[in-house]
Amino acid sequence: MYIWKKIKITNFSAPGFARSDKMQYYNYDKEECDFTSLFEALFSTKNLDTISEMYDVKYERFNIPGRDSETLYHKIFYDKMRSGWPEFISTYEKFIVKNIFPLLRNPSKLIVQKWPSFRIHLPGNLAVAGFHRDCDYNHPEKEINFISPITKRYESNSTIIEQNIGKLDFEQITAEPGQFIRFNGNKLLHGNLPNTTGKSRISFDFRVLRKEDYDASHNKTSLSKNSKFLIGHYYKILKREWIMQITISFVQCMVKV
Repeated sequence: MYIWKKIKITNFSAPGFARSDKMQYYNYDKEECDFTSLFEALFSTKNLDTISEMYDVKYERFNIPGRDSETLYHKIFYDKMRSGWPEFISTYEKFIVKNIFPLLRNPSKLIVQKWPSFRIHLPGNLAVAGFHRDCDYNHPEKEINFISPITKRYESNSTIIEQNIGKLDFEQITAEPGQFIRFNGNKLLHGNLPNTTGKSRISFDFRVLRKEDYDASHNKTSLSKNSKFLIGHYYKILKREWIMQITISFVQCMVKV
């Protein structure tokens, strides 16, 4: 489903932009959580925004949910995750503890998406097939969405997000590595348009739940991968002290060396 005539897009690029219960931008230390280097090593290139030129593979316009996550690039990412990628997992979890926990008033634990969702917006294509709300795809109601760009998000290679439920008052994400975005993807319509920038956009996104919002009886599954929205399946428990202890132990080992 495409929304062409009705969408009204506003650009907000200021990293300090924030409004209650709407799309919010934040900065993080991209040297401490160096996702860019991890993705550059994964795809063997320093030019991630021209990654489509490295591989002799073309895709028809994605128009069915699930097909958009079956590219060669997704296979490379998820094969690496399945084979074991501790450097990424530790960076991902440290990022959540250092940045997401404080936003949610530093709870002792959060229910977090075990593996983030990899996204690539190829030139001439879509990153996700169709505008949607996450509740349309069976996600639990109280999830909080976060997006982290690995390459610059701008113009038509970005995501556009409704700001008030049912109003179609879209705002376009303009962001770069070192920023992340929070929004209510469960209720706000979001999606993207065909990428006419000539550059690929790579990012990942993930969802978290507060402990009190987790529903162990939620028996619906994701539409694309048929994953159960339960701890041990789609989610895992992340405790703040686990990561802090790992960080302290790592520093102690470095001092001893």
